[in-house]
Amino acid sequence: MFTTPTKDDWTRGCLYAIAMGTPLLLDQWIARDISAFIALGAMFTLRLDPRCQPKHQIMAMMGGMLLMISAGILGKLLVGYRELAVAALLIFSFIAGQPKPELSYFSLLGKFVAAALVLEEVGFPATLTTVLAYLSGALLALFLTLMQSRFFPTQATSWSPSNEWRELLSGHFNGPLYGFTLPLTILAAMLTADWLNAQHASWVGLTVLFVMHVDAANAWGKIGMRIAGTLLGVICAYIAVSYLPSWSFPYLIMLAALLMPTCLRQNYLLFSWLITMVILLVVDLAMLQQGGDEFLIQWRFIDTLIGCAWVAVSLTLLRLGRKWWPNQPDTP
Repeated sequence: MFTTPTKDDWTRGCLYAIAMGTPLLLDQWIARDISAFIALGAMFTLRLDPRCQPKHQIMAMMGGMLLMISAGILGKLLVGYRELAVAALLIFSFIAGQPKPELSYFSLLGKFVAAALVLEEVGFPATLTTVLAYLSGALLALFLTLMQSRFFPTQATSWSPSNEWRELLSGHFNGPLYGFTLPLTILAAMLTADWLNAQHASWVGLTVLFVMHVDAANAWGKIGMRIAGTLLGVICAYIAVSYLPSWSFPYLIMLAALLMPTCLRQNYLLFSWLITMVILLVVDLAMLQQGGDEFLIQWRFIDTLIGCAWVAVSLTLLRLGRKWWPNQPDTP
């Protein structure tokens, strides 16, 4: 049941809307592609906010963004070396699959770092300008977060990255079964996309990275919501890009961003819908000089179907594999 958003939901939603909307509304002074990178940097940084003490917030949010930028630079260095790029993605994906779902910060950070590796291939070049844009977005998000903590404190649940790190060091991770299953699923999905001549096979890999979930107790339910939400987001983004003027996108993004914290807490399907639509609209704004992303959004729908189909196959095999794998992950 979807209930009335709490005060904290509205506060967090305003942070997302301001951090992402401000650079997009300054298109007369900031180039659209740069403002899009600033908005993405702000969104990723806010998602990494552990909601804890300011000192830990600064380390977690900025440290995570620096890791993402480093992964993006590595992706740029591997351009033209397809086999090396795929190998790096598989290694990063293995690492991303190790933190258990309850380790919120490192679970999300691992996926973001792996995703940053392939941004170069999907049209987000890791140049000095884009690096500075991402950092600007991160600093804007951090500033707004610290101001919110100072003037609008909440009782929201927090988590400590340092405690999560100690949990990882003590062996609280998923183990090799899921660790190998995730990158192999990404590889299979990307090979399928290449066989189907998809425009950007890396988007298929990203779909697997963010859709696949290890928690056997609620995996299928969450997978179903993620699939439905992602497909709905792709459809809505395509309709917006096809029929709405580009000047309306910042306002649509801000409205969706305002509701994301509420949906994240209450309804994973709606959250998946909103964040997918937001990312695709921001990508379209970043690519306006190249004619926009309307054609590629059509492929996003196909990419999502390919990725989700392989996730379903892998989860089925993973369930069977747990019966005889000696170091199977603990599940509720």
